[in-house]
Amino acid sequence: SWFSSFGDAPGGFGEEMREFTLSLGAEYSYNDQFFARAGYFYEDKTKGNRKYFTVGLGIKYNVFGINFSYLVPSGQGVNRNPLSNTLRFGLIFDLDGEAAAQ
Repeated sequence: SWFSSFGDAPGGFGEEMREFTLSLGAEYSYNDQFFARAGYFYEDKTKGNRKYFTVGLGIKYNVFGINFSYLVPSGQGVNRNPLSNTLRFGLIFDLDGEAAAQ
């Protein structure tokens, strides 16, 4: 069960707590059409040491939308995220958007 696995780490409760990751994000929208986003991810140094920021922009028009995001480089050498400096995008077609607008 989930509760029994919570205490099975060799380092005890302290190690269990280091296995938690922290992710925070925020979004600002203007006129429900333009969007700006930012986020942060943290992982303990003994459990992977990944730390990075993300930023993103989005635009929505009728049933169509497009989103861009960028993973800001952080860390050096082995600790650098392999996705640093990557730009990602997504296209959206909202099938319910036309009905909701009426």
